[in-house]
Amino acid sequence: MRENLDQYKIWGGSEIRLKPTYLAYLRLKYTLDDLKEVEGKVLDAGCGGGGFAKAVKYYRDDLDVYGADINTGAIAHAKRNSMGVKFEVGDLYSLPYKDSFFDAVIVEDVLEHLEHPPKALDEINRVLKRGGVFSAFVPLEGSVFSLHFCLEKLGWRSKEKLAGHIQKFNKSKLKSKFKDFGFKVEKERYSVHLLGQLVDVVFFTVMDWLGKKLEVGLEENLKDKQVKRFFKDIITKLTNLESQILNFISSETNLFIPGAGIHIKAIKK
Repeated sequence: MRENLDQYKIWGGSEIRLKPTYLAYLRLKYTLDDLKEVEGKVLDAGCGGGGFAKAVKYYRDDLDVYGADINTGAIAHAKRNSMGVKFEVGDLYSLPYKDSFFDAVIVEDVLEHLEHPPKALDEINRVLKRGGVFSAFVPLEGSVFSLHFCLEKLGWRSKEKLAGHIQKFNKSKLKSKFKDFGFKVEKERYSVHLLGQLVDVVFFTVMDWLGKKLEVGLEENLKDKQVKRFFKDIITKLTNLESQILNFISSETNLFIPGAGIHIKAIKK
């Protein structure tokens, strides 16, 4: 799945809650909203260290939550305290589940890491029931509205190098791929607006300049560093608030206010 990331890296293993101090707060909020009417089995495909799948289970204990990732170290990490989630090693190009097994599939921050996203979308379609929910978060770092897009035109590669974002999606390209593989987009929301993009670019640029390797996610990296966590919490609150305000304005005025990340709810036709 996360084929371009080293196997020793365990991303996505940290706790996530519905609080704006968490980096994945809005992703979790929108995913739970997408799953509001869902009952039965839910798969977090490309679950990494399992933090997101566990958060879904925490807030929706009625769901039968599964998590699959090709990274054996990440799955071992997730299983240490599974919190009722069924974790197993699985390749997103060939998932170890029967056809139409799931009522919903979640893909969070995964498609941009893949060499062949269409193969993954085809496999997600296979394991998802007709009428099932496909909830996805995907960075839009190929959008002309993205600071990442502008900087990469000037040769900036820090995030690709450290986070493995090899696919540069824009909104139209991404929605077209969803349609090609049998999904109807029902809802879209945005995050990582201007402040969020600035923070993201500065962080990865500084890490690159310092020659740092990111072996775990940022949330996990800072959890025991009180001063750094304090500043991270403030910045995270501000970036989440920025996106919430701009999404509210967008919904009330029908204006398109783009961000560098899109949250999509789609239905399998």
